[in-house]
Amino acid sequence: MSATTIAVPRGTRPRPVPWNRLAWVTWRQHRAALAGAGALLTAIAVYLLIMGQKIHDAYNAYAACRPVGSAHCSSLGEAFSSYYGSQQGSVMTSGINAQTVPFLLLAVPVLLGAFVGAPALARELESGTFRFTWTQGAGRARWLIARLVPLAVVLTTAAYGISVLFSWYFEPFIQYGMTGKFPIQLFGTMGVAFAAWTLFSFALAAFLGALFRRTVVAMAVSLAVTTVLDMVTMMVLRLHYATPVTVSGLGPSGNSDWVMGHWFTTSSGTRVSEDSIFQQISTSGHAVDSNASLVSWLAQHHYTQWFSYQPASRWWTFQLIEGGWLLAAALALIVATIVVIRRRA
Repeated sequence: MSATTIAVPRGTRPRPVPWNRLAWVTWRQHRAALAGAGALLTAIAVYLLIMGQKIHDAYNAYAACRPVGSAHCSSLGEAFSSYYGSQQGSVMTSGINAQTVPFLLLAVPVLLGAFVGAPALARELESGTFRFTWTQGAGRARWLIARLVPLAVVLTTAAYGISVLFSWYFEPFIQYGMTGKFPIQLFGTMGVAFAAWTLFSFALAAFLGALFRRTVVAMAVSLAVTTVLDMVTMMVLRLHYATPVTVSGLGPSGNSDWVMGHWFTTSSGTRVSEDSIFQQISTSGHAVDSNASLVSWLAQHHYTQWFSYQPASRWWTFQLIEGGWLLAAALALIVATIVVIRRRA
């Protein structure tokens, strides 16, 4: 049996589905996941707003106290740092300890990416409804763009808003001098890093969903891979973004700089262990109650203390470096997702 193929006139060819309708379908299919993500981020934002206002009020009362250094001002500063900044703060009145909040926030990009990114493609590939989609004027490329771009933009924008709000929430502790912005629990929750990790987690989960075609499998692998990569970044990769500054003597002042290490040397440059130095100090009976007295004792005995650190002025440089490679990795994952979908029969 044979048949003759007749070309379809151009005027009768169906037009592709408009972008606004594709976006509407994306919203309809993923509104539950977006609602869950919105509820989580809203709860975080409400907590940060309420507790942040209390923290700012307590710090402003201390900062406005005069005369500076008086017993009353010192008591206000100690009350602020112990009540809001330490684990002794009352859970009933001050909520979750302020130093614990950033650790909890580090899990948010991982969860958002897994629970929103994994079903974005895997659900239709798993159920088989993609065959209907690709024959109704959408096509693979338009289907991918309509799926990934709106979800990625919404998640990344919301994550950046949370990071801005958290920066405001935590600012009094930085101004008080309790910490800088370089600690691992703070670096990933401020600046552009928080939004970049959210985008990368979403792109990875979407790619795994297209690769495995199983939503639960893609979510599990995404959670594991993103968590491991985040730990490797904090412990290894971030140490090599820039060559640290090396100084001798008292070292960096305050908590804003990121001290990466310190060591002792003799006058000839030979390294001496820290235990050996403090054993000699204990044997000599010299009282070392400050950094200045330690430097003085070291100079008398022909030792030098060295510090390796990253200045606080490099914080935004580190943020842009990390955000840049995460953005590049997310784009590479999206390209890989396109390749996988185009080769899918």
